[in-house]
Amino acid sequence: RPGLLRPVSPTCRRSELRGDAGCDRRPRAGWSPPPPRAPVQTPPAQVISFLAAVLHKKGTREDIENNMPEFLLRRVKKEPTSSTIKKMFLIVAPLSVLYNWKDELDTWGYFRVTIVHGNKKDNELIRVRQRKCEIALTTYETLRLCLDELNSVEWSAVIVDEAHRIKNPKARVTEAMKALKCDIRIGLTGTILQNNMKELWCVMDWAVPGLLGSRIHFQKQFSDPVEHGQKHTATKRELATGRRAMRRLAARMSGCLLRRTKALISGQLPKKEDRMVYCSLTDFQKAVYQTVLETEDVTLILQSSKPCTCNSGRKRRNCCYKTNSHGEAVKALYFSYLAVLQKVANHVALLQAASTSRHQETLIKRICDQVFSRFPDFVQKSKDAAFETLSDPKYSGKMKVLQQLLNHFRKNKDKVLLFSFSTKLLDVLQQYCMASGLDYRRLDGSTKSEERLRIVKEFNSTQDVNICLVSTM
Repeated sequence: RPGLLRPVSPTCRRSELRGDAGCDRRPRAGWSPPPPRAPVQTPPAQVISFLAAVLHKKGTREDIENNMPEFLLRRVKKEPTSSTIKKMFLIVAPLSVLYNWKDELDTWGYFRVTIVHGNKKDNELIRVRQRKCEIALTTYETLRLCLDELNSVEWSAVIVDEAHRIKNPKARVTEAMKALKCDIRIGLTGTILQNNMKELWCVMDWAVPGLLGSRIHFQKQFSDPVEHGQKHTATKRELATGRRAMRRLAARMSGCLLRRTKALISGQLPKKEDRMVYCSLTDFQKAVYQTVLETEDVTLILQSSKPCTCNSGRKRRNCCYKTNSHGEAVKALYFSYLAVLQKVANHVALLQAASTSRHQETLIKRICDQVFSRFPDFVQKSKDAAFETLSDPKYSGKMKVLQQLLNHFRKNKDKVLLFSFSTKLLDVLQQYCMASGLDYRRLDGSTKSEERLRIVKEFNSTQDVNICLVSTM
């Protein structure tokens, strides 16, 4: 039935735990769905098992032979054949995981798969229209651009990864997904309800059109009663009404929603241990941090809530001290200086890295001129040997702790993933790895989607590559 599959957990997905979540062999003949309380597979594995069953895959050489070109297939079977495929499935996924899907399909079954994306999408669309593939993989954006061509094909089912992207009824992606002609729709999502129940309605209305009624009907019957019942000022009647509405909503969706939690496979997951390591600032970082706090702007910020010196009764930021000596509003400086202090706490050299905005870059340049005037040795070293300065742990408390941790992990030959929200800090870590002679790999927003899978495979399979730098963005 059309509906939504919820992944077991954000950490138990795709190739990372392939085989650990119950998918330890290829689908065989006579495959049947597991009982409701059986250990559950990761969503891609569930989908691949489903596709293998529907396409009558056996996990044997016969599947390979059936995927041969028509002229070779005649020689093997010695009987008239047709390369036209009866059932075809469309999988829509974000670009970041598109090639993961291709890799999973190739690993766990023998399918005719084509990727409708990039420069070759026109050629692949021809193959799709000629029904020469069993599964077509595409992205949300490509589907929106090629909606007419994809609608010309009769799909057996459409499977959408990260289905919570269909949460805004006015978004072009949502309009394109609802305009896609296919009765059987399956969505995979770990966050079906994010901010409000209207997003839930939008996703469910795509999966099973009309299940929850119109948007106005859903709001009156479910959304408003539940939200009113969740307020801390709700009366007993509103609370009871909200609970009844929630039960009705759950009953309405129960036949179309398959929810799986990590508890079902907790015994199959590797043990996890979290450790928080607190890193003190180095003496150099403390000196720079203190120098930033002593600047004129920070003094204005710290005193902005005090009564104005003109005895007007208003706060300083709303009276005589609205701007600094450069004419910049004090209110606009709060987050700028928070970002500066955050950079100092991470690595002082980040202050000398290029900023994302001109305003931030101008501000940081002015701060650097003030701050580093007290530390001429650091500035000279940065000019003479920026590479060594950036990679030297003595300029960062975090780097000093990290250096010890990496030495420990290298002795144990452990695999290490280094995550950072800041790509500039990843640059520092990368230069440290290069200066220390460590073999590493890196994944961030600039990494091409087709390269990501190769990098992950190299990191997982190569013994000498023990570090991977990853941007959390």
